[in-house]
Amino acid sequence: MRARWYALLLGIGILSACTVLPTGPGVLVLPAVGKPMEVFQTEEGECRSYAQQQLGPAPEAAGSSRMLQIRYDRAYVQCMYARGNVVPGAPAPGPSVVPHLQGRRSAKSVAMPG
Repeated sequence: MRARWYALLLGIGILSACTVLPTGPGVLVLPAVGKPMEVFQTEEGECRSYAQQQLGPAPEAAGSSRMLQIRYDRAYVQCMYARGNVVPGAPAPGPSVVPHLQGRRSAKSVAMPG
């Protein structure tokens, strides 16, 4: 009887160790204001493909199911955000701006000890 329980537990352990590949994003992305739904759906399909490619050629060996989903979601969000779509919780996409650093002096204005 004990052997059956050990066999059952071993089987459950082996099955739970299998890595499940992501089948889609686990995050919400919305179309940009005024973007036609057909365009959004095309971009969404392209970004799903891009995210799947980012997992690499042998994702099963790369880690746990949770880590694969996180990597997939990051690639998907980056792709959708780069196309101007809205990712709740992230600032709206816009033109890239170099931040102005206040209080920093240029190298010319700093006196060097001599």
